[in-house]
Amino acid sequence: MVRMSRWVAALTAGVSLLAVAANAQAQSLEEALAYAYNSNPTLQAERARLRATDESWVQARSARLPSISADASISRNNTESRSTFVLGNQQVISESETDSTPKNYSITAVQSIYRGGRTSGQINQANAQVMAGRESLRAVEQSVLVDAVTAFMDVRRDMEVVSIRRNNVDVLTQHLQAAQDRFEVGEITRTDVAQAEARLSGAQAQLAGAQSQLSVSRAAYERVTGEPAATLEQPPALPDLPDNLADAASAAFDNSPQLRAAQYGEEAARHGIEVARGAMRPEVSLRASASAARDSSFSGDERDSTSITGTISMPIFTGGLNRSRVRAAVASEEQARFQVNEARRQVTEGVTNAWTGYVASLAVIESSRQAVLANEIALDGVEQEAYVGLRTTLDVLDAEQELLESRLTLVTSERDSYVAGYRLLQAMGLLSADSLGLGVELYDPAAVENSRSRFNNFDLTPWN
Repeated sequence: MVRMSRWVAALTAGVSLLAVAANAQAQSLEEALAYAYNSNPTLQAERARLRATDESWVQARSARLPSISADASISRNNTESRSTFVLGNQQVISESETDSTPKNYSITAVQSIYRGGRTSGQINQANAQVMAGRESLRAVEQSVLVDAVTAFMDVRRDMEVVSIRRNNVDVLTQHLQAAQDRFEVGEITRTDVAQAEARLSGAQAQLAGAQSQLSVSRAAYERVTGEPAATLEQPPALPDLPDNLADAASAAFDNSPQLRAAQYGEEAARHGIEVARGAMRPEVSLRASASAARDSSFSGDERDSTSITGTISMPIFTGGLNRSRVRAAVASEEQARFQVNEARRQVTEGVTNAWTGYVASLAVIESSRQAVLANEIALDGVEQEAYVGLRTTLDVLDAEQELLESRLTLVTSERDSYVAGYRLLQAMGLLSADSLGLGVELYDPAAVENSRSRFNNFDLTPWN
């Protein structure tokens, strides 16, 4: 059993060493966050989704501009005719052949003048959807950055856990050697040696498990950041956090992307009602066309024409379709309003849980440090008492185990506290590459909307 545990530990350690050797350069938390910001597929996909959503604004705005189309055609016609008639006493045959190449050209422009408010409603609805999409992008960015922090701290925690458990194996190996020496001189029994052997075997198995968990954490780090985890530097101090829950909640209500996306969703649904009601109103449009025809029936035939037509159309009866769409839009707006209330409650719950989790983690760190200090003193005393025969080997092993557990608890609590701090920033909506000061080129959603800017000079507000 001992040999098997050592083999597994050696194999897992070899995998870890290969992973470290792949990138010997020590990595900082800022670098890990920058890797995630620049290359994480989830974040990249959300940016692409937002760019697609941006186009809905351009598509809605296009209804205010004229629609122009052109047509052209050319054909080759050949006509042969033969006629027979009697002239006097003679039969006369008449034959003829005609060739023509008709050419037709036309250009048509249609300008919408009034659409019952549908155009302005669609533009406002698309604009709200774009803003909601930006908030969704902020939420994904925060989630990816928190995942990167979590992965970074998980690797550091597991590396420390492996170090602690490896040291425990070394210490228990020394205890076993000492127990065997004392057994040979008759100071202790075979039972004491067996207890030391059992503790060493258990420690070796736990070391193998810790090394396996470290490999898992390294894989998660690479998935989030796109880079293999090398030696990770000590993380910097946490960003400034609020002093109380009330301040954290106030910041969350002002900045939470989840809540703001829901509010923009409600605005989009409200404009959806305008669009639905516009279908029940008259529509006015202007149509202008020009056409030219050449050699249409015989050589030299030319015809040109132009026309301007104003059209007014009014739906009279649609089988209840338009009114049904209005009722559906009103119901959708009511649904969006309830979703805003739900988002507000979720933000309250999220920031409360994050705050209490962070505060609790600080208390756990303090108690864990005190436990480590107390267990170190206790182990030193138990070892001295065992040396003079007042304690058994089992007492020493138990004291060593308690110190081990307290050290592991401290390492875990430090990781949990650091991650909890970033989760609190996420809950408040204040976690971003900009606020963290990452050395990256910030992705600006507004900068990629160049296709929108060229329409901004058209003052077509009355034409809706």
